[in-house]
Amino acid sequence: MNVRVARAAWARGWGAGCRRGAADFPLPPPRAVDVAELLRDDTAAEEGPREAAARRPPGQCSVLLFPGQGSQVVGMGRGLLRYPRVRELYAAARSVLGYDLLELSLHGPQEALDRTAHCQPAVFVASLAAVEKLHHLQPAVIENCVAAAGFSVGEFAALVFAGAMEFSEGAAVPPEEFLQVSLQTHQDAAR
Repeated sequence: MNVRVARAAWARGWGAGCRRGAADFPLPPPRAVDVAELLRDDTAAEEGPREAAARRPPGQCSVLLFPGQGSQVVGMGRGLLRYPRVRELYAAARSVLGYDLLELSLHGPQEALDRTAHCQPAVFVASLAAVEKLHHLQPAVIENCVAAAGFSVGEFAALVFAGAMEFSEGAAVPPEEFLQVSLQTHQDAAR
C-alpha cells in the first residue's frame, strides 16, 4: 500500500460521525468540506495514468551519488584523462579558478589539496570527470538516471549533472559561500 492510499484510508477512518474510543466527535457544520472525500479524490487522481508511465523496473534505472569534501587524494583523476572531455573540464576549471587544478590533483602536495579552497573544486571536477568515464563506458546508466544527489560539494556536481547549474558556477563557488549557495539553490528548486 503506498503512502497516498494509506493516508486516504487513515483519513476515511476519521471522517464525519466516526467514533474513536469513548470520545464522540461533533458533526461538522453543514457546508464543511469532507477532508476524507478530498483525499480520496486526490488519491484517485494521483494514481491514474501517471503512475503507470513513471514506473520502470529497478534494473532500468540508475541514481548517481557524488562524493564530498574529504574524498580528495593526490593522484585522483589520473585514470580519467583518457576519456573525452575530461581535459576540457580541467581546462575550464583552470580558467575559472586561476590555477592548475589538474596539476594539484595529480601531483599535490596533499596538504595543499586538503585545503578547502582546493579540495572542493578538485572533488567537484573529478566527480564530473568520472561521469564522463561512465558516459563513455556505460551510456545507458547516464540515459536511465532518475536522480542525482551529492554530499557536501557533491551537491554541486549533482546540480551540474542535472542541468540545474552551470559548470563555471559550481567550480567558482568560494568555500566560505558554499553553504549560502547550497541553501539558495535548494530554495530556488523548491519554487
